[in-house]
Amino acid sequence: MKCNNFILALVVLSCFAGCKRDFDLTAPYKEIPVVYGLLNVDSTAHYIRVQKAFLIDGDATVAAGITDSIYYADSITVKLIGFLNGSKKDSFYLHKIDGNTIGLPKDTGLFANTPNILYTFNGIIKATQTYRLEVWRDGKMIAHTTDGSNVALVNNFVVNTPYPSIKFALSNAHPTTFTWQPAINAAIYDLTIRFIYREITSSGITENSIDIPFFKSKIPDDLNSSSNVRADFTADVLLSKLVANLQQSPDITREFKQMNFMFAAGGIDLSKFVASQQAQGGITSGEALPVYTNITDGTGLLSSRFYKQVDSVLLSPAGIDSLACSDISRGLRFKNHFGVVCN
Repeated sequence: MKCNNFILALVVLSCFAGCKRDFDLTAPYKEIPVVYGLLNVDSTAHYIRVQKAFLIDGDATVAAGITDSIYYADSITVKLIGFLNGSKKDSFYLHKIDGNTIGLPKDTGLFANTPNILYTFNGIIKATQTYRLEVWRDGKMIAHTTDGSNVALVNNFVVNTPYPSIKFALSNAHPTTFTWQPAINAAIYDLTIRFIYREITSSGITENSIDIPFFKSKIPDDLNSSSNVRADFTADVLLSKLVANLQQSPDITREFKQMNFMFAAGGIDLSKFVASQQAQGGITSGEALPVYTNITDGTGLLSSRFYKQVDSVLLSPAGIDSLACSDISRGLRFKNHFGVVCN
C-alpha cells in the first residue's frame, strides 16, 4: 500500500511483533490477526491490510515468504462501522482484492508480495463520525479496534505560510518559518517539498521534479494547544538534498520554476505508534518495549490521515541567487535571477 512517504507509510508486519521471552512452547497453535490501515476522509477508495502472524516450529524467514503463512486462505469478513454520539450509523463491508492488479504493489522484502491481499470499499466516510473495525471468521469476531477507542478522522486544516506565489529567500541566517493550524484529530505531521525545475541540454528543454522530505513524524510539543504548528526552513536543507540527487555536468543548465509543499497530517493513534517505535530504537538494554497497537485480540494499527498541498511557491531574486551561486549548489548550474549561470 503506497502512502506517499508518510509517517505515515506503515511499517512491515515484522515491526508489529515485539520480542517476548515468556512464551509457552507447549501452548496450542494460535493465529494472530494483524491489521493496519489509514483512513482518509478526503477519499472514497479505502484499503486495509488484514493478515496473520503466529509462532512456528521452524524458520520464520521461510514461512514469511509463503503466501498461506501470512494471508487468511478461507473467507473472513472485514467490517467498518461509523458511530455518532455513541450510536451506529454507517456500515461498510470490505471485499478482498489483489493490490498488485490495481497499481498498489507491495514492497519486496521478507514477506511474500504476490499476491498482495488487501480489503477495500468505496464510500464516503464522515469527519463527524468515529470508526470501529471488526474482523469476523466463521461467525466469530477475531479482532477489532479497541473498545472505547474508535478512530477519529483527521480533517482539513489551514496552512498559513507558505501560500501560493509567496516569494522567499534561501537563508541560513534568517530562516523562513512555515506555520499551519493544527488539523482536527491530528497529532503528527510530514512535509515533502516537490522542487520543480527546467533542465536545458543540447537535446532540448525538459521539466523535472524532485521530492525532498523536509521533516517526518513531527509531533507538536503540546497536542492540546490551538497554537499554530511551526517549522523553520533553512537554505542548507534544500541545497544539500538537491546536490545529493541531481547530476552535476557542464552540459546541463537548470532554471528554477516553483515548489509545491505537500503536508500530511496523521491521527493520534498513528502518533502513539510512531512514538513507541522511536522509544524502541532508543533502548540500550536487551528488553524490548511493547509496540503500540489499537487492535484487540490481534495487533496492528488503524488510524487516519489527511493531505494538504500548497502549489506555486516561489523564490525571491535573492533566493534564486542563493540556489545558483551558493558554494553548496553552484555545481548544479542553476541560472541566477539575471538568467546567468554563476561561475
